[in-house]
Amino acid sequence: MKLMVVDDEPIILNGIIRIIQKANTSFSEIVGACDGIDALHKLASFQPDLILTDIHMPEMDGLALIKEIQTQNLSSRFVIITGYDDFAYARQALRFQVVDYLLKPINKVELLGVLEKVEHTIRAEQHQVREHDLLMLKEHILYDTPFEDMPLKPEQLPTLLPDPFTTMLVFQTYENTPLLSNERLAHLCSSLSEMNFKAYSFQSRFLRQAVLIINGLHVPTDSELQLACGDLFYTQNTPSSGLPIGGSGRMCEIDKLRELYTEAVASMLFNRHFVSSSMTVYRQASKTIGGGAQASELSLDETLENIEKDMQSLHLCFTGSDHDHSKLRELFFSLVNEHCLSIGIDTTQEAVHDSKRSGQILPFDRRLEHHQPSNQSIDKIVSFVEQNYKLDLSLDVVADHVQMHPNYISMLFRKEMDLTFLHYLHTFRLTKAKQFMQDHPDWPIHTIAELVGYENPRHFFKVFKKFENTTPGQYRLGSSSI
Repeated sequence: MKLMVVDDEPIILNGIIRIIQKANTSFSEIVGACDGIDALHKLASFQPDLILTDIHMPEMDGLALIKEIQTQNLSSRFVIITGYDDFAYARQALRFQVVDYLLKPINKVELLGVLEKVEHTIRAEQHQVREHDLLMLKEHILYDTPFEDMPLKPEQLPTLLPDPFTTMLVFQTYENTPLLSNERLAHLCSSLSEMNFKAYSFQSRFLRQAVLIINGLHVPTDSELQLACGDLFYTQNTPSSGLPIGGSGRMCEIDKLRELYTEAVASMLFNRHFVSSSMTVYRQASKTIGGGAQASELSLDETLENIEKDMQSLHLCFTGSDHDHSKLRELFFSLVNEHCLSIGIDTTQEAVHDSKRSGQILPFDRRLEHHQPSNQSIDKIVSFVEQNYKLDLSLDVVADHVQMHPNYISMLFRKEMDLTFLHYLHTFRLTKAKQFMQDHPDWPIHTIAELVGYENPRHFFKVFKKFENTTPGQYRLGSSSI
């Protein structure tokens, strides 16, 4: 964690820094500033998690510094240092999101106690931010929600995926197989973490899928995946049951994660129909698959018939995306071609490459006879959002309530309203927030954020700045002057 200490008295400034350094706290990066002007200059290149500042300083006092930092959104967490004579003045600082105060002369135990309390708060917020970012990743990967409609930009994700290689595993369950438990997914992530990978997971009840994202300095080997997955690696697949696992791993840019997911789904389908056990991982660099492919016990026609049924059920995963349709088709046939060659079948003479059969296997003809867009459907969704916008809403939550597929909801919003579901949700919430700011100018920003469905004020700030091109504070000042 990063800390800035601001005090115009060098002895106090250096003393505070030495106490913290010797105590071995989580604040491993500490920068000192001799006054408010010096602090603003250093904040241009240093973004602290906490600022510890004196109240009385020349040029710019502590409260003026805090106001300016908040206006520029340089930091949002402060502890002030004050003397007994300044106590009443210091209490005013509580209105400016000051989390605590310290009285001079500085007591070592009190100083470290305040820092420990702030550390716990920061870790809780970091966990909350990570969970929110994972939810945004889920919306992007599973439902193809563009990053521009999220309070999350690709350049903000390196903390989640800092290393160059990313692998995605798709665990597909069918009617006779239960979904993976959250405990099992947590164990998978923990096992991979012990191998120096970063690993995250999420599930979709509608798709009956669990997705595992693995980030590291290399793509996990088959032996590493076997060690992490344990008995899942040896699950027996049959046409009516089993847990087919498909994956794809490569050096991957953040904005290419949806493509990685498509590759993993193609590998999963191949695993289900052409591999009797283990998993199939597509490794783009070598254009190879791992997982022990072998000849199917079914005839090619029977296998293709089963694949056709699977593709029907997966159709809505890629509704509205011609590029994803084509990519899935191309990747799947590439895997089938490699498999056929490996068992001595000349694919140029097989129906698998016949254009008519291709259309049967991958029927991406947008057969949505049971899901035709209607004003009644969109009105039902909009009504639910407008009545429950204060809650923690996501596509999955809304889909569960209105009993529609998340991808179908996405398609509806694009077709009927020319925007994504997430774009609509943020726009509606911000309209409510601006109304609250105008009607209640004395309400704190974080209170308004919670009232419109943003549990974390930082997320509210990101969304507001992105969609309104100004900060909540600047908007409030502007509206109050009208």
